[in-house]
Amino acid sequence: MPLRQITFSANAGVSLRLGDVRLWVDAVHEEPVSGFSVLSPALQDTVMNHPDFQQPNLIFCTHCHPDHFSRRLLGQAMERWPLAEMILPERQFERQILLSQPRESLVLRELSIRFFRLPHEGKEYAAVSHYGCLLNHDGFRILIAGDCAVATPVLQEVLQETGPVDLALLNFPWITLSKGRRFIEQFIRPRHLAVYHLPFERDDIYAYRRPTLRAVEQVSTEDVRLFLNPLQQERFS
Repeated sequence: MPLRQITFSANAGVSLRLGDVRLWVDAVHEEPVSGFSVLSPALQDTVMNHPDFQQPNLIFCTHCHPDHFSRRLLGQAMERWPLAEMILPERQFERQILLSQPRESLVLRELSIRFFRLPHEGKEYAAVSHYGCLLNHDGFRILIAGDCAVATPVLQEVLQETGPVDLALLNFPWITLSKGRRFIEQFIRPRHLAVYHLPFERDDIYAYRRPTLRAVEQVSTEDVRLFLNPLQQERFS
């Protein structure tokens, strides 16, 4: 059985190992954002030298907000691993793939990726260029929704085209809000659910963690896991 493993950095940052392919999603960021966690200088060094974050084949950012993206750290990654593909919804580097269409796709070895434009949560972010993606690794399907507006009909349309997924990576409001839980049950229907975008305990000034822990019991998905600590690692089959 191929290895499918996710290692957490901070906020909504992960490194996914899918067989022989390693993919970063929103993995590195450094600008402080009130109420959320970013990579401190010490954690930057730890993450960038951790085995699970070495030699990415593909680096993708759902959008370029500072709690998901650091131009400096991604520039360092590109210098260190020049063969990695960089995929962004804004032009930031000369050598990158720019997402600009409502639907785009990419095949990388045994991994196929469908990118789709999604509305960012909050009317004030309506103009933000923001994308989710659906990964298909040997029939194992992974949804990454980024900061997508909870229960948006746009994602519903995508899922009606693609069907249910094996694993969904979603921000914590998807399970703390009843409309999010209903949407998960009706449209996403994942076998596994990974929840993140929670601050580390020391940064939890708005007390997001406790209600999220309680909300897990209200989610119909049997396997629900919370990413709470840096370099937390989870495997899925």
